[in-house]
Amino acid sequence: MTRNSLTAAVVNIFLLLLLAAFPSAAQISPMKPFWKGKTTCNESVLMVSKDGGPPEARLLFKPKRILRVSDSGLGKVYEKGRDWTFENGKLKLLPGSAAISMTDRELAPDSGRFARIGGGYVLHHEGSFFHEKQLAVTYRHKKKLWHGPLPVYAGDVLAAATDKLSNKKDLHILLFGDSIAAGANASGKSDVSPYLPDWGVLFVNRLKEYYKTDIRFTNTAVGGKNSKWGESEALTSVAGYHPDLVIIAFGMNDGTGKMPPAEFRQHISAIMKQVREVNPAVEFILVSTMVPNPESRFVGTQRDFKKELQELTGPGCTLVDMTSVHDELLRHKSYQDMTGNNINHPNDYLIRWYAQFLAGTLIPGEGL
Repeated sequence: MTRNSLTAAVVNIFLLLLLAAFPSAAQISPMKPFWKGKTTCNESVLMVSKDGGPPEARLLFKPKRILRVSDSGLGKVYEKGRDWTFENGKLKLLPGSAAISMTDRELAPDSGRFARIGGGYVLHHEGSFFHEKQLAVTYRHKKKLWHGPLPVYAGDVLAAATDKLSNKKDLHILLFGDSIAAGANASGKSDVSPYLPDWGVLFVNRLKEYYKTDIRFTNTAVGGKNSKWGESEALTSVAGYHPDLVIIAFGMNDGTGKMPPAEFRQHISAIMKQVREVNPAVEFILVSTMVPNPESRFVGTQRDFKKELQELTGPGCTLVDMTSVHDELLRHKSYQDMTGNNINHPNDYLIRWYAQFLAGTLIPGEGL
């Protein structure tokens, strides 16, 4: 063994001992904003071999030091120099690596359920299939490398909710939307480690932690539904619960069905109107959707909806623009790094972005 390889081995052993002794160094709170600080914790990547080359993936930020590479369940740790290396701006698996990977051919099979733009099919699986194919990377980097959107504090816009939180009054939050809002493909929903809950639960738990108060939370989201269905169910699934703050998160299925943007706005507006008729003091957070796999035929009018939602904002109503967040992430990472089903659902990593942006609307300074 050379002196350099011996030094590298000693450093790896030290890092593993450090992470074992202080698990918080490897598992920082999932609600620590990705845009803050100098450490990114458990960023997901799917290592893909293209044209027979070594499996590789890009990280969101340029790392100064990679502290840990593990499986997505955070139980198996892979060694630098034995399992992986970082070179030419990419994380790469070495020959014989114990870490899991996929090939470009596996992601674009000759048969399947969903056609792929350009020919073939898009690999699709629900449950934990893609979660178990992804790795989690913790690394240090320079500060302020995120140049995408930041959450905007809406304490003045959501004045009633903010007052209840600040004065520890009863607050009931309800989440209404599609499968993304329901938490499809979150590791907790799939009953696999690290058992991350849906982004609604993460958001509410962060509010409880910050404001030191209890919050009632209801999730009436249903997979496969769109805003037209939401309008028809608003009285039963939203107004009937008498919430103080309603999060409305449709758009993925509407866009896949090529719903005209103006029609989408009409449905969302109708949901809000019905709820306000029951409770005039209710407030709203509107969430624009992430985007579907760009190689799939699920791409439609999703990106046009954020403008329509913005038109509905005002006193008592704010927008969380996850469409722009996801588009910025896709400038630096592959869709497969952030997907739960390779079609239209987020994985744990993107779920954390959702929750962190929601938290930034009601926690001052969270978006700075």
